[in-house]
Amino acid sequence: MESSTAMNRLLRLLWNNLSSIILALLLAVAVWIAATFQNDPFDVRRFAAVPVTPLNQPENTVFFEGDPAWVTVDARAQQTVLDTLKVADFVAQMDLSAVQTGIPVSVPISVTTSIELVRIESCEPASQTVHLEALGSGSIPVDVEIEGQVATGYYASNQIVVTPAQVSVYGPEPYIEAIASAVGSVSVEGANTNVIESVPITLRDANGDLVTGVEWDPAQVEVRVPVLRRVGYKPEVLVVPDVRGDPAEGYRRGSVAVVPSTVTLAGPPLVLNDLPSFVRTEAITITGMTESLAERIPLSMPTNIVAVGVNYVTVTVSILPVVSSRAMTGTVGVQGLTEGYEAILSPDMVDVILVGPDTILAELGPEDIQVFVNLFDLTPGVHRVDPIVLYPENVDLESVLPGTIEVTIQLQATPTPTPSTVSSDEAPP
Repeated sequence: MESSTAMNRLLRLLWNNLSSIILALLLAVAVWIAATFQNDPFDVRRFAAVPVTPLNQPENTVFFEGDPAWVTVDARAQQTVLDTLKVADFVAQMDLSAVQTGIPVSVPISVTTSIELVRIESCEPASQTVHLEALGSGSIPVDVEIEGQVATGYYASNQIVVTPAQVSVYGPEPYIEAIASAVGSVSVEGANTNVIESVPITLRDANGDLVTGVEWDPAQVEVRVPVLRRVGYKPEVLVVPDVRGDPAEGYRRGSVAVVPSTVTLAGPPLVLNDLPSFVRTEAITITGMTESLAERIPLSMPTNIVAVGVNYVTVTVSILPVVSSRAMTGTVGVQGLTEGYEAILSPDMVDVILVGPDTILAELGPEDIQVFVNLFDLTPGVHRVDPIVLYPENVDLESVLPGTIEVTIQLQATPTPTPSTVSSDEAPP
């Protein structure tokens, strides 16, 4: 009974002091919170370039204006928390479920985060003007422009073949509606055969300006432009120079060049068809010549045939000396040998083959060629060295036999002194 009475007294005592106990606990918590905030206070920090994600975008629509952009977020938290925050910890969204196509409307942007104890203070901008348009598609015929002029005697047919003949376009309907043509261009400058090229395509509006923001396929088409021969013309006729005679003795005729090398003939079709595939120049004489010549010469053609745009051609004839070869023997010399050393050459003579005009080769003597080996920086021992040949101008070195000299570099032998002989007449008494 006494124990029960004591327990009851204790409970009454606790009950009577409960408010004081609770108050003490609250004060302790408040002190702890104050101490914590003093060491780790709250602050506001700005996070830039948080991407905005659109939600509930209507099907088959595209951003015509106001593409999803970026926002700047001000977040409040304790400094230790702010130090760990990243842009990826924020989610910025705008709900497009109420946006109608073709009507620009301002859509609010909301920002959230899953990080505890972080409060979003603000985001900038808080809304964004969005203009959605329905996606459209279609097919546009390809129009190819021909640039340049074909070769003389030909014409470009207007029966152009484009593969494929149309391109498929896809994009916002206002852009699709603005497309007036799909165009490309191909050059036929100087062409004398059919032109086949892969041509890039661009989209143009009614004013000829580029239409952007639209995709098209294919980006390139194959264009075939027939290039045909004109009636009454014979193009690409070879010009053959009529060179007669021989140069002076000791000389020969070299290359012959003619500019232009081909011409286009015009005249009655029946006459043109009977002509060969070449036309000759008037005669050019090189008899007794020792130098090259260049001369403007008319063409030799029937009276009713003309060369289109050409009255003369330039013929260049090279006159060159007759070339032959000559073998000469040269003694091999030495350059760059270190003082106090000697070089033993094997062999010490070589055959030098020179090529050039007869008149120059015939006048050469042994003194006109020099053969030597370069021994600079070579150490004592056996080496294989290519000989160097110096020879006159206007001739060429064909070969050196042998092409390699074996060189032994060694110290010079010290000569043995010879005892002096004294005659009896000079002997001392």
